[in-house]
Amino acid sequence: MSLSTILKEIETNRPNAEMDVAMGNPQTLGGRQGLKRAATEAVKRLTLDYRKELLASTSFIVVTGTARDSFVELASGDTFGCFSSDPERFFKDLTSRIDSRLFGREGAKQLFNIADNILYDKAMELDLASYNGLAFNDKYNRGVKTAQDFEVIVRDAIVDQVGSEIVGIDAVYSLATAAIKKGHEASVTPVILGTDDEKFALDLYKNLKTRILSDGMKTGLTPNVFLVVAGKASKEVQKLGEHVKAVNEASVAEALTSIRNRVQ
Repeated sequence: MSLSTILKEIETNRPNAEMDVAMGNPQTLGGRQGLKRAATEAVKRLTLDYRKELLASTSFIVVTGTARDSFVELASGDTFGCFSSDPERFFKDLTSRIDSRLFGREGAKQLFNIADNILYDKAMELDLASYNGLAFNDKYNRGVKTAQDFEVIVRDAIVDQVGSEIVGIDAVYSLATAAIKKGHEASVTPVILGTDDEKFALDLYKNLKTRILSDGMKTGLTPNVFLVVAGKASKEVQKLGEHVKAVNEASVAEALTSIRNRVQ
């Protein structure tokens, strides 16, 4: 189904899903409860369908550089209407589910085992039928005193072993509720991922993009992944991205128009 069709069905079911079953004739209470239950299940199913269709329509815009925050703020404002998500949210949420008392007491290996179990839960939340689990090795054997210390380690491990595609899926799924409320039904959904970590930005730019591996398997989420460098960045990153030296409405509009013209 298209986004517009799903939105119409959600709105059709919403009145019954939000019904106050206590209001009305007591003799028909059972009927109202049945209507509400069926509509609630329908809205839940339709929301899942909307998330999947939203992901299929997404174009990712990875933004890095010293002026990335200004670019993200303007691009996701009312004028341009792009969606935005913190690409670190997946790792922050995973780490937040670990008992904070364990940081500084348990080593990285023990925390890794806990993180792998939480990763399973998060994968189920994202409807992932299969994914690579986390395997600890000496590369990740670093000191962990705080949640932030471990967040960096688990991010590196997930990017290395699971793939940053999971970050893209999480970002889009997290935006679904706002997109439904907004009535978003456009054929292209621009999602901005802003990060100050150039290495992470390049990884997202590379691995969110659909490509065929040497064994013939397909990886990535979409061919429409773009890199924007806002302000200053390393020469390597500037060569690969759309460079916006001074961030203002005109320069953001120019960059987004250039990107829109390249969407497949």
